[in-house]
Amino acid sequence: MINIVILDDHLMVLEGLQTMLKNDKNITVTNTFSQGKDLLDFLKTNTPDVILLDINLPDSNGIDLCKTIFTKKPSIYIIGLSNYSETGFIKSMMRNGAKGYLLKNTTKNELIEAIKTVHSGSNYLPKVLKDKLLNESFGAQTSSFVPKITRREKEILTCIAEELTNSEIAKKLFISIKTVESHRKNLHQKFGVRNTAGLIKEAFTKGLLS
Repeated sequence: MINIVILDDHLMVLEGLQTMLKNDKNITVTNTFSQGKDLLDFLKTNTPDVILLDINLPDSNGIDLCKTIFTKKPSIYIIGLSNYSETGFIKSMMRNGAKGYLLKNTTKNELIEAIKTVHSGSNYLPKVLKDKLLNESFGAQTSSFVPKITRREKEILTCIAEELTNSEIAKKLFISIKTVESHRKNLHQKFGVRNTAGLIKEAFTKGLLS
Protein backbone atom coordinates (compact mmCIF):
# COMPACT_ATOMS: atom_id res chain seq x y z
CA MET A 1 0.00 0.00 0.00
CA ILE A 2 1.28 3.47 -0.94
CA ASN A 3 0.50 6.02 1.78
CA ILE A 4 -0.20 9.49 0.40
CA VAL A 5 -0.30 12.91 2.04
CA ILE A 6 -1.67 15.93 0.16
CA LEU A 7 -0.89 19.60 0.78
CA ASP A 8 -3.04 22.19 -1.01
CA ASP A 9 -4.68 25.35 0.29
CA HIS A 10 -7.82 24.85 -1.84
CA LEU A 11 -10.47 22.55 -0.35
CA MET A 12 -11.91 21.68 -3.75
CA VAL A 13 -8.50 20.51 -4.98
CA LEU A 14 -8.00 18.37 -1.88
CA GLU A 15 -11.43 16.79 -2.24
CA GLY A 16 -10.96 16.26 -5.97
CA LEU A 17 -7.62 14.48 -5.55
CA GLN A 18 -8.99 12.29 -2.77
CA THR A 19 -11.98 11.34 -4.92
CA MET A 20 -9.73 10.33 -7.81
CA LEU A 21 -7.65 8.11 -5.55
CA LYS A 22 -10.26 6.58 -3.24
CA ASN A 23 -11.02 3.50 -5.34
CA ASP A 24 -7.43 2.49 -6.04
CA LYS A 25 -6.59 -0.59 -3.97
CA ASN A 26 -2.87 0.21 -3.86
CA ILE A 27 -3.10 3.84 -2.74
CA THR A 28 -4.53 5.40 0.43
CA VAL A 29 -4.67 9.09 1.37
CA THR A 30 -3.79 9.17 5.06
CA ASN A 31 -3.79 12.94 5.68
CA THR A 32 -4.45 16.27 3.97
CA PHE A 33 -3.16 19.71 4.89
CA SER A 34 -3.80 23.28 3.78
CA GLN A 35 -0.71 24.89 5.35
CA GLY A 36 2.96 24.05 5.05
CA LYS A 37 3.69 24.41 8.75
CA ASP A 38 1.07 21.79 9.61
CA LEU A 39 2.63 19.34 7.17
CA LEU A 40 6.09 19.92 8.65
CA ASP A 41 4.72 19.29 12.15
CA PHE A 42 3.15 16.04 10.91
CA LEU A 43 6.42 14.91 9.34
CA LYS A 44 8.22 15.17 12.68
CA THR A 45 6.58 11.90 13.71
CA ASN A 46 5.30 10.45 10.43
CA THR A 47 6.87 9.36 7.14
CA PRO A 48 4.39 8.90 4.26
CA ASP A 49 5.50 7.28 1.03
CA VAL A 50 4.47 10.12 -1.28
CA ILE A 51 3.53 13.78 -0.82
CA LEU A 52 1.45 15.68 -3.36
CA LEU A 53 2.74 19.21 -2.77
CA ASP A 54 1.10 22.42 -3.97
CA ILE A 55 3.90 24.82 -4.91
CA ASN A 56 1.88 28.03 -4.47
CA LEU A 57 0.91 28.33 -0.81
CA PRO A 58 -0.25 31.28 1.30
CA ASP A 59 2.05 30.55 4.25
CA SER A 60 5.15 29.23 2.50
CA ASN A 61 6.93 28.84 -0.82
CA GLY A 62 6.33 25.35 -2.17
CA ILE A 63 9.77 25.08 -3.74
CA ASP A 64 11.50 25.95 -0.45
CA LEU A 65 9.17 23.57 1.37
CA CYS A 66 10.07 20.80 -1.07
CA LYS A 67 13.76 21.36 -0.36
CA THR A 68 13.17 21.30 3.41
CA ILE A 69 11.23 18.04 3.26
CA PHE A 70 13.74 16.41 0.94
CA THR A 71 16.64 17.45 3.17
CA LYS A 72 15.00 16.13 6.33
CA LYS A 73 13.33 13.02 4.88
CA PRO A 74 14.83 12.07 1.51
CA SER A 75 12.98 8.74 1.54
CA ILE A 76 9.68 10.56 0.86
CA TYR A 77 8.79 10.92 -2.82
CA ILE A 78 7.46 14.39 -3.64
CA ILE A 79 5.23 15.30 -6.59
CA GLY A 80 4.75 19.02 -7.22
CA LEU A 81 1.22 20.24 -7.96
CA SER A 82 0.68 23.49 -9.81
CA ASN A 83 -1.35 25.49 -12.29
CA TYR A 84 1.95 26.75 -13.71
CA SER A 85 3.48 24.98 -16.69
CA GLU A 86 6.49 27.31 -16.95
CA THR A 87 9.68 25.30 -17.17
CA GLY A 88 11.34 27.40 -14.45
CA PHE A 89 8.95 26.00 -11.85
CA ILE A 90 9.43 22.43 -13.05
CA LYS A 91 13.22 22.66 -12.98
CA SER A 92 13.27 24.29 -9.55
CA MET A 93 11.03 21.63 -8.03
CA MET A 94 13.08 18.80 -9.51
CA ARG A 95 16.35 20.43 -8.41
CA ASN A 96 15.01 20.71 -4.87
CA GLY A 97 14.01 17.09 -4.44
CA ALA A 98 10.73 16.49 -6.27
CA LYS A 99 10.44 13.26 -8.24
CA GLY A 100 7.47 14.42 -10.29
CA TYR A 101 5.39 17.40 -11.36
CA LEU A 102 1.69 17.51 -12.25
CA LEU A 103 -0.67 20.24 -13.40
CA LYS A 104 -3.82 20.58 -11.32
CA ASN A 105 -6.01 19.70 -14.29
CA THR A 106 -4.48 16.21 -14.27
CA THR A 107 -6.64 13.19 -15.02
CA LYS A 108 -7.29 10.32 -12.62
CA ASN A 109 -5.21 7.89 -14.67
CA GLU A 110 -2.30 10.31 -14.93
CA LEU A 111 -2.39 11.02 -11.19
CA ILE A 112 -2.30 7.33 -10.30
CA GLU A 113 0.43 6.66 -12.86
CA ALA A 114 2.54 9.50 -11.44
CA ILE A 115 2.22 8.23 -7.87
CA LYS A 116 3.12 4.66 -8.78
CA THR A 117 5.99 5.81 -11.01
CA VAL A 118 7.71 7.95 -8.37
CA HIS A 119 7.08 5.31 -5.70
CA SER A 120 9.01 2.85 -7.87
CA GLY A 121 11.96 5.26 -7.83
CA SER A 122 11.55 6.90 -11.25
CA ASN A 123 10.75 10.49 -12.15
CA TYR A 124 7.39 11.45 -13.64
CA LEU A 125 6.38 14.34 -15.90
CA PRO A 126 3.27 14.52 -18.11
CA LYS A 127 4.05 14.30 -21.83
CA VAL A 128 3.08 17.95 -22.42
CA LEU A 129 5.67 19.09 -19.86
CA LYS A 130 8.33 16.68 -21.14
CA ASP A 131 7.83 18.09 -24.64
CA LYS A 132 8.06 21.65 -23.33
CA LEU A 133 11.37 20.95 -21.59
CA LEU A 134 12.69 19.13 -24.65
CA ASN A 135 11.73 21.97 -26.98
CA GLU A 136 13.41 24.47 -24.69
CA SER A 137 16.61 22.41 -24.55
CA PHE A 138 16.76 22.45 -28.36
CA GLY A 139 16.08 26.17 -28.51
CA ALA A 140 12.57 25.81 -29.86
CA GLN A 141 11.26 28.14 -27.20
CA THR A 142 12.03 31.53 -28.66
CA SER A 143 12.62 34.79 -26.85
CA SER A 144 9.13 35.85 -27.93
CA PHE A 145 7.64 33.56 -25.29
CA VAL A 146 5.86 35.68 -22.69
CA PRO A 147 5.12 34.10 -19.29
CA LYS A 148 1.57 34.40 -17.99
CA ILE A 149 1.49 36.54 -14.87
CA THR A 150 -1.40 37.42 -12.59
CA ARG A 151 -2.74 40.92 -11.97
CA ARG A 152 -1.06 40.97 -8.55
CA GLU A 153 2.26 39.79 -10.04
CA LYS A 154 2.03 42.61 -12.61
CA GLU A 155 1.50 45.14 -9.81
CA ILE A 156 4.51 43.82 -7.92
CA LEU A 157 6.61 43.72 -11.07
CA THR A 158 5.82 47.40 -11.65
CA CYS A 159 6.77 48.23 -8.06
CA ILE A 160 10.05 46.33 -8.43
CA ALA A 161 10.80 48.34 -11.57
CA GLU A 162 10.22 51.49 -9.50
CA GLU A 163 12.95 50.18 -7.14
CA LEU A 164 10.62 49.83 -4.16
CA THR A 165 11.72 47.54 -1.34
CA ASN A 166 9.64 44.56 -0.23
CA SER A 167 8.48 46.57 2.77
CA GLU A 168 7.46 49.51 0.58
CA ILE A 169 5.63 47.21 -1.85
CA ALA A 170 3.78 45.55 1.02
CA LYS A 171 2.59 48.92 2.36
CA LYS A 172 1.59 50.18 -1.08
CA LEU A 173 -0.45 47.08 -1.98
CA PHE A 174 -1.74 46.38 1.55
CA ILE A 175 -0.25 42.89 1.71
CA SER A 176 2.33 41.20 3.93
CA ILE A 177 6.06 41.27 3.24
CA LYS A 178 5.98 37.46 3.10
CA THR A 179 3.39 37.63 0.32
CA VAL A 180 5.60 40.05 -1.61
CA GLU A 181 8.57 37.70 -1.22
CA SER A 182 6.49 34.77 -2.46
CA HIS A 183 5.36 36.70 -5.54
CA ARG A 184 8.95 37.77 -6.24
CA LYS A 185 10.09 34.13 -6.19
CA ASN A 186 7.23 33.17 -8.50
CA LEU A 187 8.21 35.93 -10.94
CA HIS A 188 11.85 34.78 -10.91
CA GLN A 189 10.72 31.23 -11.68
CA LYS A 190 8.33 32.26 -14.46
CA PHE A 191 10.95 34.39 -16.19
CA GLY A 192 13.76 31.92 -15.53
CA VAL A 193 15.98 34.52 -13.85
CA ARG A 194 18.05 34.57 -10.66
CA ASN A 195 17.88 38.18 -9.53
CA THR A 196 16.00 41.48 -9.79
CA ALA A 197 18.20 42.84 -12.56
CA GLY A 198 17.49 39.81 -14.73
CA LEU A 199 13.76 40.04 -13.95
CA ILE A 200 13.51 43.68 -15.00
CA LYS A 201 15.54 43.07 -18.15
CA GLU A 202 13.32 40.16 -19.23
CA ALA A 203 10.12 42.03 -18.36
CA PHE A 204 11.15 44.98 -20.54
CA THR A 205 12.27 42.67 -23.35
CA LYS A 206 8.91 40.89 -23.35
CA GLY A 207 6.91 44.11 -23.24
CA LEU A 208 5.52 43.68 -19.73
CA LEU A 209 7.12 46.93 -18.60
CA SER A 210 7.36 50.18 -20.49
